[in-house]
Amino acid sequence: MYGQFPPTNQMNSLSLNQGPPPPGSNYGMPQPVGNMKAPPMMMPGPPASSNSMMPGPPTMMPPGPNPMMPGPPAGNSMMSGQPPNSGQFTSNSMMPGPPISNSGPPVSNPMMPGPPPNNMVSRPPPNLGPPTSNPMMPGPPTSNLMMPGPPTLNPMMPSGPPTSNSMMSGPPTSNFMMPPGPPTSNPMMSGPPTSNPMMPGPPTSNSMMPGPPTSNSMMPGPPTSNSMMPGPPTSNSMMPGPPTGSMAGPPGPGMMPPMNRAGPPGMMTGPPGMMTGPPGPPMTGAGMSGSPGMMSRPPGPRPPGPRPPVGSGPPPMSPGLVQSQPTSRSGPQKIDPDMMPNPIAVMKDNRDRFSGQVYGAAPQAGPPPLVTTPFVIQDQGSCSPRYIRSTLYTVPCTKDILNQCCIPLGLVIQPFASVPLSENSLYLVDHGPSGPLRCNRCKAYMNPNCRFIDGGRHYECPICLCSNEVPPEYFSHLDHTGRRADVAQRPELLYGTVEYIATKDYCKESLLPSPVAYIFMIDVSLGNLQNGVVHLLTKTITTLLDNLPRDGNEVSPVKVGFVTYDRVLHFYNVKETLAQPQMMVVSDTSDVFVPLLDGFLVDASEARSVIENLCGQLPEIFANQKVNEVVLEPTIRAGMEALKAAKKNGRLFVFHSNLPSHNAPGQLKNRSDQKLLGTDKEKTLLNTVGGSYSKLAEECVKAGVGIDLYLFPSTGYTDTATLGKLASTTGGELHFYPNFQSSVDGERLLNDVSRSMSRPTAFDAVMRVRCSAGIRAVTFYGGFFMANTTDIEFGNIDDEKAIAVEIKHDDKMREDSVACVQAALLYTTATGQRRLRVHNMAMSCSNKMSDIYHSCDIDTLTCFLSKSVINASFSMPYKSIRENFTNQCAAILACYRKNCSQQSPPGQLILPDSLKLLPMYANCLLKCDALLSPPMVSLDEKCFQMFYVLNMNWSQCLSYLYPRVLCLSSPNISESSFLRCTAQKLSPDGIYLIDNGLVMMVWIGQDASNELVSKLFGVGSVAQVDNNIHSLPALDNDLSFKARDIVKKISGQHQRKFLVTKQRDKSEMLFRRLLKEDKGSGPWEGTSYVDYLCQLHKEIRDML
Repeated sequence: MYGQFPPTNQMNSLSLNQGPPPPGSNYGMPQPVGNMKAPPMMMPGPPASSNSMMPGPPTMMPPGPNPMMPGPPAGNSMMSGQPPNSGQFTSNSMMPGPPISNSGPPVSNPMMPGPPPNNMVSRPPPNLGPPTSNPMMPGPPTSNLMMPGPPTLNPMMPSGPPTSNSMMSGPPTSNFMMPPGPPTSNPMMSGPPTSNPMMPGPPTSNSMMPGPPTSNSMMPGPPTSNSMMPGPPTSNSMMPGPPTGSMAGPPGPGMMPPMNRAGPPGMMTGPPGMMTGPPGPPMTGAGMSGSPGMMSRPPGPRPPGPRPPVGSGPPPMSPGLVQSQPTSRSGPQKIDPDMMPNPIAVMKDNRDRFSGQVYGAAPQAGPPPLVTTPFVIQDQGSCSPRYIRSTLYTVPCTKDILNQCCIPLGLVIQPFASVPLSENSLYLVDHGPSGPLRCNRCKAYMNPNCRFIDGGRHYECPICLCSNEVPPEYFSHLDHTGRRADVAQRPELLYGTVEYIATKDYCKESLLPSPVAYIFMIDVSLGNLQNGVVHLLTKTITTLLDNLPRDGNEVSPVKVGFVTYDRVLHFYNVKETLAQPQMMVVSDTSDVFVPLLDGFLVDASEARSVIENLCGQLPEIFANQKVNEVVLEPTIRAGMEALKAAKKNGRLFVFHSNLPSHNAPGQLKNRSDQKLLGTDKEKTLLNTVGGSYSKLAEECVKAGVGIDLYLFPSTGYTDTATLGKLASTTGGELHFYPNFQSSVDGERLLNDVSRSMSRPTAFDAVMRVRCSAGIRAVTFYGGFFMANTTDIEFGNIDDEKAIAVEIKHDDKMREDSVACVQAALLYTTATGQRRLRVHNMAMSCSNKMSDIYHSCDIDTLTCFLSKSVINASFSMPYKSIRENFTNQCAAILACYRKNCSQQSPPGQLILPDSLKLLPMYANCLLKCDALLSPPMVSLDEKCFQMFYVLNMNWSQCLSYLYPRVLCLSSPNISESSFLRCTAQKLSPDGIYLIDNGLVMMVWIGQDASNELVSKLFGVGSVAQVDNNIHSLPALDNDLSFKARDIVKKISGQHQRKFLVTKQRDKSEMLFRRLLKEDKGSGPWEGTSYVDYLCQLHKEIRDML
């Protein structure tokens, strides 16, 4: 099967017109999904006349052929397009029925919805209704006459039957520019139109619609799905009057009760949502000169039959509704942002359709639901999208097609992602001394895409197509379908992701590893003593040790060690047999060494009393500290050498304060220059200085050592660009705490340390990505080290780190071939077991632009582009990055317009449904602090966020680019009731929360009631709220409980920096900067969403 969650035929397009508006909405019909063929039925009827379907004076049509009427007259013929292959349909039955009265040409060949695909798992049982009549199927062509009357829905013509195992797409739509008419009062609200003495044409009360016409609303009656009800004239007739939306009511003559298919097959849902975005005021700027019109057009299920070649006309798309408003004759008006695509509406629609459902991760499956949608994943031979997501789930067959569409073919891989309890854990496979079975040529591991041949004695590798002999101990007979008889007992042949127990051949020096070790390295210089870091850590270190990984053991086998440092290093012997800990000082930092082995790395549970004694003495030992100079490189090197001497992998927890300015290896100087930020010379500040820290980080990776670096700058600049490489290259994590105060930030620090110690982590890891013949992985983005062009090495990698991989062609691929990707991660567990985790993914190939655009995953594309853009910022100025990135986004949309929507009016910006959020996310990326350099963001903060973006996964990326906004003062607050990220959604009498994954802010409106403030903050008025609080107070009322619960759920396991600001306070500027849809207050804070969309539209028009 191609797509496990076929798109629903809903209203899913939006139009902001420049010039006359397009015609009304288009709805499709239920379609068979995947490989399941529906029996065609034909409804004969008299051929339509060559004249207009409605009497009245003819008007002029746009020149050229009528795009809505392709093909010959459709009497009892099949759908337009190439004839179906033999055996395409399971049966042929004739269902005579009269044509629908007063609704256009007669209907031919309505489609019966087929059963759900075999690998589509749905919890509700299938509930197939009776077949619907198909008013959407065009009949014979009519003349190009257009009659006055209200604009209505356009009928849509299927483009032909698809090939097997391909993503079904719906029929193409055509958008005509309609003559302007008087605007309606509020077409977004349901209800019958009111009379208008100024409106030409017959009164709307005499309309032939089966019920009172409404605009974009469903009238009471049988639920409809993707069908048009008889009423106003169709496609090629136009009557001046108020535009109407989709009409719903009792079926007209000749129509069967419609079937509701607003979700995946086999799942019964309510009536389909009529808009991709929330209802809002009508678009009033349709005639604005230079403003973009916009329509989001999703490809949906195709009718059976071969697909048209590229360039043969509009691609198959699922029906969409064109929301068009007449332009005012008085002049242009302002664009309404509510009419443009936004993440909140798209996410809500996706949750409503797929929340709680089961997605079958099978080979050649279509794009999964959005990352923000809670759904269950079932591994059916392809790895879970929690591990790997692709920007495109249909691989272009050639390099030229990929370059033409400008969408990068890339993967975002989170190899160690955590799996929820509702999903099966990974299978652990042990092949004994022989180890896992691999291809003799490319060394790929056995996977579900391998094809067994020659009676099971050989198998064909899906990566290099090499035929390999099956070892005798692995042999099994094949059944009549070519499947092995023991496939149910072989997890590696059933599931897309498995783990193997590795043999000695996969270990360094052929020695099995031992449990890992953690070393805590605490800066005890004056800065860390004054800000309270030393006192906080020594007070809580024994509690933190309870979070050491156990992997099912009662006692953690992880060893721990302790080092303190300023200008010299202090090692501590905390052997369990000692009554008091012993300190050993290393003052020669130019050639550092480890002064002791026995007693340095100990079992935390056995030496607990000695460790507690040490922690109690450290604050007293350094109470009179006057030294503010520190060394860092010798400290890191000493920790690495200690682990190497103990023959252990592990992690260094380094708590560092200031710039390492002492005269020792790794000495750094203050090179901060705020004047260079935003200029062409800024890149010199973003790269590491010298090469000692980069070289040291590479040595740590080779030793299987990761570094978690916690920075507490107390004297300003710390050169995060250089020091951050220690964490980024080794696969560790960088934490940044400017102006740290123990009373305010202490809880957040302890939460971060506890999480780092306890979360699933792979040590001494190396990953290789293998691809099918014809494609290969060429570029990698993230936190790792590469000694060659293929192996991605990590000192350690945890469950939240993700890397991006760009894939390019080195040869052509057949359209019937399958593009396979295998990501194999070799690593050591915390308990010292060497394992191999293998992720397999298979995608279909196509030459058709419609398939490629339809298969795009916007979440993955956004994450991939974010990493690639940040990576480019280390060597390019912001101005060039903005220009290149905007051109790339414009080229993506221009290619879609040129190849998939040629007949759309030139004044419209056409957005494919899968990419309708691309302009929004692109503008948010260009406005983030990791790229921009506003004066209030320090150079260290900017570099920290750059490293954060390089390591973040899909969820973190979306929260960072488009922060989540919640109204805390709402009585119906929930963790999913987010608002758009714009000041237009804020009310001065409300209290709002905003979160971007790094900081959480509460904004209090100046008119918030005293009662509301009292319930949330425990004070009598807005003026009395303390801006310095670092959490919501725990008060005994329902509103306070709900607000604190929401904050806890959003934060999850990551406690954010918590800030409070009031309307019109100076600190409100930070809150305003997080409202990504709005224009910044300064030249370095970016443009608004509307302005960027207009700029993007201009770029597209210049390319066409």
